[in-house]
Amino acid sequence: MKRTIITFVLAVAALVAMGQTKVVWEDLMKSYSPNPQFEINKVELTPEKTTLYASYNNSPTSWFLISKESYLESDGKKYAIIGSDSITLGEQHHTDEETWTKEFVLYFKPLPPDTKEFDFMEGTAPNDFKVFSIHEKSYTMPVTPVPEEYLADYAEDDVMEDLKYSDQPATMVQYVDLKNPAEPVDAKVRLNDDGEADLSLPICFPQVVYATLYNIPWASFCVLYLAPGKEVTVLIDMLQDESGINSKFVGFKGYFARFDKEFDSTAEDVESGYKEQKDKYPKWEDIHDVQTLMDACKKQMSIDLDIYKGLSCSKTIMDYFFAEAYTPPLDLMYVADSLKQTKGFKDYIRQYYTKNLYSPKAVFGNGFVDASKYYVMADARGINADLARYCYYLPQVLDGKDVPKPLIEDKNLSDLYDKYVTEYKQRVASNKEKVTGDDHIHYLDMTDISPDSILSTILDRYKGKTALIDIWATWCGPCRVAIDQMKPMKQELEGKDIVYIYMTSSTSEFDTWKDLIPDIHGEHYYLTEEQLNHILQQYGEQAYPTYAIYNSKGERTYLTTGFPGVEAMKKELEKATK
Repeated sequence: MKRTIITFVLAVAALVAMGQTKVVWEDLMKSYSPNPQFEINKVELTPEKTTLYASYNNSPTSWFLISKESYLESDGKKYAIIGSDSITLGEQHHTDEETWTKEFVLYFKPLPPDTKEFDFMEGTAPNDFKVFSIHEKSYTMPVTPVPEEYLADYAEDDVMEDLKYSDQPATMVQYVDLKNPAEPVDAKVRLNDDGEADLSLPICFPQVVYATLYNIPWASFCVLYLAPGKEVTVLIDMLQDESGINSKFVGFKGYFARFDKEFDSTAEDVESGYKEQKDKYPKWEDIHDVQTLMDACKKQMSIDLDIYKGLSCSKTIMDYFFAEAYTPPLDLMYVADSLKQTKGFKDYIRQYYTKNLYSPKAVFGNGFVDASKYYVMADARGINADLARYCYYLPQVLDGKDVPKPLIEDKNLSDLYDKYVTEYKQRVASNKEKVTGDDHIHYLDMTDISPDSILSTILDRYKGKTALIDIWATWCGPCRVAIDQMKPMKQELEGKDIVYIYMTSSTSEFDTWKDLIPDIHGEHYYLTEEQLNHILQQYGEQAYPTYAIYNSKGERTYLTTGFPGVEAMKKELEKATK
């Protein structure tokens, strides 16, 4: 295992003075683990053995085991596992159905009394449990100098780029997915056993994005400025015990390297400025007329500009924050619905926001997407006017609505629109083809059934039967646990005229759904998000799992969110069959 800052892989632990017969570490730190579900919570060191108090945290539907070949490693020497409590080494175990946790104890040959650090290694295979640099919090980790190439200044051509649309890959980002611009994608990067990761994702225009590291939540994320086809390398010093956000990100090289380095400290200054002025900011939810709204927007912009003028930072960072200041400060989420519905509000949004339609450097974000519905005007021109139409129309098309292609004058963006629509139609056709011939599997898309009639259409197929509707998702652990627990119940009720209807949507990965359902007896429907959301809205629910029972007359006799238990479900089904 490498022990360099470049690969982020380290090994450390702390031990108090020699001579003590028992040492207990209860305030632990670790540098890195590729398996965050596996936790070491306490360590005891004695001359006879080293004891690890551990836990596994995950869905009860998944299993785990601890290999008989597990060992601790310190200073290049290995210390074999010699026993366990609460689990059997080499055998599969599951977590508790309520807590999703399994606690257990592992025993190893004793580490030397002067040990400062150690690694836990279940093995060397990619998916084996590993925890590097376990140590007591009181122990101070060494600091490694940052290599010179990660301390680069701006290159001469590092300037904020105009918006240009492309789907060339960029690396390690949380990004706005132009296939679904209303939902920024959180790209969680999983580091490998050497503490390294490569991620290439499509980014369609220059923007500030986030690198999020799944394995080390205490390092959280870092802010990057990326553009299509550009690449940046981020260096993390895993030896640092500082647990503050971004504290472990120590170097950047590649595209806009200094922006990434400088942004975090500048953002802290900006945040401090916001806090100092918080009492002066408008409260959008208290505004109920357009003139007050206009005055509030001007006031907030003035406050923000004064904060940015006082920053001590490079011109590049200053340009970014000024561009942000001149984007609409209005957060539409907090504006009263009564005001949103007025003609005056819509006219004001068109007038106020449209100045950003002509700026190729305007900052793109959720606020721009939220306001895009007000941008859809035939006479608006400019690169952001194209983007606004794109953000407004494409999600509707990809949700199955038959809407015409809008005017998009930028050829690159227009081509992207056509590409994503074509991919969507091909995917719909492919999914429908995959389920052809299976009479208990039904793939419905929006061209066949409208959302407001989807529930009645499905129920009409089973007139005269008692029906249990189970709204679930492949990624929902409690949903899948409940499905397994109800299998014996379904066998007990066999012979009664009951049909089990399982509904999920495109939030469940299609191939995963297709692989799971052969073991789930019943009628299966793979719907669009809008279709399933409409059903949940009819039930007044928005959570998974949701259950509804209908009697043979088509009357709903039961509705609940969350699995009520097998006995309760059986009782309600028997009641509905009478």
